[in-house]
Amino acid sequence: MAFFFVFAIYGIYGMLSGKTIGPLPLALVFLIFAILFVVGYEFCSSRLARKSTALLAGFVAAFVITIVILALTEFVVMAIAGDIIRIGWQIFVIAIAFFMIVSVIILKYAENF
Repeated sequence: MAFFFVFAIYGIYGMLSGKTIGPLPLALVFLIFAILFVVGYEFCSSRLARKSTALLAGFVAAFVITIVILALTEFVVMAIAGDIIRIGWQIFVIAIAFFMIVSVIILKYAENF
């Protein structure tokens, strides 16, 4: 889980430092968002009583997961191009250690959900 977070953060760093939003075409990004929105809305509507709350929760979940997918694909593109090496191994190890702690905290809170 910590590696997943670090790869996503590096991907977001790559998106912010580059000139493009991500390596995927805009039509594919909207398709991913639409699929995730439908799945998120159906999941939240089965768990929440109000449909408007489920609609908002589905939108937020789809938006966040779409950004994470874009970040992970950007990380893969950066890794293939060799841009990850210029960030440095010490920052990578620090990020893994930090996100290991964050992962344990998230998993402990998710047990009760």
